[in-house]
Formats: sequence, structure tokens, C-alpha cells
Amino acid sequence: MNNQFSENLKKIRKENNLSQEQLADELGVSRQAISKWESAQAYPEMDKIIALCNKFDLNIDDLLHRDIKEVKGEEESKKKLNNYIDDFLKFVSDSINLFVNMTFKSKVKCILEQLLVVFILFILSSIVLGLGDRLFSIVFSLLPEIVSRYLLDIINSILSIVCIVGSMVIWSQVFKTRYLNYYVEVKKNKNDDKDNSKEKDNKKVDIKENKVIIRDPEHSDYRFINALFKIFIILVKIFLAWIAISVAFGLVGLFIGLIISFMLYKTGIFFIGLLLSILSSACMTIIILLLILNFIFNRKSNFKKMIISFITSLIILGAGCGLIVLGTINFDIVAPNDDMYKTEEFEYEMRDDFRVNTHYNSNIEFVEEERDNIRVDYYLLKYFDVDSHMNENVLYYWSYSDNPMKVAREVIKNANNKKLISFDSNIEKITIYASSSNIEKIKNNMEQYRLEQEQNQRIENEEEIEDVE
Repeated sequence: MNNQFSENLKKIRKENNLSQEQLADELGVSRQAISKWESAQAYPEMDKIIALCNKFDLNIDDLLHRDIKEVKGEEESKKKLNNYIDDFLKFVSDSINLFVNMTFKSKVKCILEQLLVVFILFILSSIVLGLGDRLFSIVFSLLPEIVSRYLLDIINSILSIVCIVGSMVIWSQVFKTRYLNYYVEVKKNKNDDKDNSKEKDNKKVDIKENKVIIRDPEHSDYRFINALFKIFIILVKIFLAWIAISVAFGLVGLFIGLIISFMLYKTGIFFIGLLLSILSSACMTIIILLLILNFIFNRKSNFKKMIISFITSLIILGAGCGLIVLGTINFDIVAPNDDMYKTEEFEYEMRDDFRVNTHYNSNIEFVEEERDNIRVDYYLLKYFDVDSHMNENVLYYWSYSDNPMKVAREVIKNANNKKLISFDSNIEKITIYASSSNIEKIKNNMEQYRLEQEQNQRIENEEEIEDVE
């Protein structure tokens, strides 16, 4: 017995709000027959199956062997897709007919106006892409470079798609409102005039003799424009979702800062101001996050309460910043003392073309000492370390902190003592110990490199001037 048929029969009967008695009357059978068909205890004759297919506009194979819900879903999807395609083709054909029936002056006006709209949309899209790139570069600057670059590529791709789809929606809507709707109205009036012979002589409508004017009559919207608009809204929501994630991370950072701020309770007014600033910033962040989420999930926002809360938080933030400024008046700015510095020593093999990279403009001092190799001392704050290596003939060096908590603890400790100390991670001084002959070679190599760089810079400047001329 065909169970699929019995399931389909129950579905289509219920979807059409028919009882077993009503369906039995229409097919000329008993209610018990319908009941047996639906319970798969009996099977209808072919003429009854054909009658069911004709009544409910179904295919025999679909009724007997396929899930009727899947069949209807596929038909609806095909129908909807066909409607979008037909509507797009209608939009294209109407646009072509409009342009063909325009006067030359109207064609020029239309082309120039569309170019202007496209240019404005291009400028706006460029601004959005530029601001988005800068904003998210700042947001992701704390992340590792590879992760930051990957996220920026994703954001830029989403922004580009949003700008393209949004520009298409805006352009098509502007063109439809200013030109296509008017053309449809004129064409309709022209057809009405042809049907009304009495008024034909008194009222003549010729598209070629009418200028295209700004008009917005009530016409049915093109489905594909609505589809583009829906796609645009979806892309905007995806973009806002990325912003919401960034805002959420910012909110987490504020709460972390709130916990850390309690370590500065000894600072008095400064601590109170910092606490108020963090709490008010967290409130504003929550409001922004709620607005974004409400838009994404199509929920209503109580704008009145949110605006009042945002303004109140903004006032509290201003008060907190004021207290921070008042609190810092009592702080002493102290320079690092000698106890806070250290010296790290490295030894390198001497080469005839040896030189030191002076990119960081560190203070380099040479000390003569009888030795075959070269010893380099780096003088810097004890909270940082030195990493250096030889790349062919060049000595590269930089400072880093393998334990940022050491710096944070020192900053908090000094702040509670009402002191502000500048923690500069740069290497303060480099001392090179070598023999007099080696020192002379190193200095000559560094001077020669400096002169080469200056010469290359002059050549580049001259080439740029020649290109300008």
C-alpha cells in the first residue's frame, strides 16, 4: 500500500480545509473510503486519482510518490525566482523603450543625471570604505598582525559588497522614480486615449513630445528592486554584526578595566573619576550594542529611554574626566632614576663591512679596548629586554617586554604614591667596545652607508621633479 499517497491526501485535504465527508461528496465516494485511503488500508481507482489531481492541480507522480510539501515548496521557489527574473526583464525592456522614445535633449539629460548619481554613489562608497578601513584598523590594532590583516580583509570585502549592492538599489530607485514611473504613466494615458475616440482629438499624448519630468505616481514596485533592497539590508546587518562583535569586545575590555581600576583606590579623586568614566563608558557601549542588536533582530527600541540614558552617561563621563584631571594635579611627574635602568651585553664577530643599524637613532658611543671581537652594551629600563641579531654585515636591535604585567604593576604602584613615571621602551644608549682599528672601520662603514642613502634620496627627488615637469 502506498503510504506516501495516504500522507499526501491528508495534507492536501487539511490545507484546503475539507473534512472527509466534504471530500467524499466531491469525489462521489463514501467517507469510509476517504478514511481507508488516508490510513493506507485501501487504494483509490485511477479515475479518483485523476479527479484528485485535477481538483488540487497536482501531478499524478507527485501525488503518489513524492512529499507534497516538498513539491509545493519547489514550485513556490521556482515561481518566485521566475517572478524576479520576469520583473527584471520588464525593468530592462521598459528602460530600453523609455530611452528609445525620448527626445535627444531628454536622452542627454538622462545620461548626464545617471552619471552624476553614479559619481555621487562612488564618492560616498569610497568614503565609507576609507572610514571603515581606518576604524577597524584601530579596533584590530591590539590583535596579532596576521589575525588583524585577515579580519580587515573580511571587513573590507563585506563593506565593498554592501556599497555595491546599496549603490545598485539607490541608483535603480532613483531612475525608477524620476524616469520609469513617468514613462509608465504616459504610456498608460496614451493607451487610454486610443480607447476613447471622443477625447482623442482633444487630448494627445506623445512620448516623444514630452520631456521627462520628476514624478512619483503610485505604481507597483519591481520585485527585483525589492529583492536587491532585502539583500542590501541583510549585508548591512552582517556589517553591523561585525561592529557589534567589536563593541562587545570593547565592553569586555571596559569591565576588565573596571576591575583593574580598584587597584588605584589610594589615588582618591583620580580613582573616583576613573570609576565614573569607565561605568559611564560601559553604559554608552551597552546602549550602542542594544541599538545594533535590535536593528539586526528587527526588535523595537525605546529610543526615548535610550537617548536619556546615553545623555546621562555622557554627562557622568564628563564629570569623571573632570575628576581625573583634578586628581592628576596632585601627581608628581618623576623621571626614571638610575636604579630603574640596566645594561645588557652582547658580543659579535668583527667583519670588515660591519655596521650598526641606526634606524632607532640611539645614542651610540665607541670605547677603545684591546679585543678581536666587538662587545655591545645596551642601556635601557629594567622592565624591558633587548633582542639583536646580525643580518649579513648589519647589526639590528630592538627592545621588547616579555612580561607587560611588570610595567603595569610599576605604573599602579607609582600612581598610588601619586607619581607619574614615563616608561620609555627605547634603548637609551649603545656602547660599542672594540679596538681602535675596528672602531675606525665601523665608523667608515656607517658614514659610507649614510652618504649612499642621501645620494639615493637625491636621485629619487630629482626623478619626482622630472615626472611632475
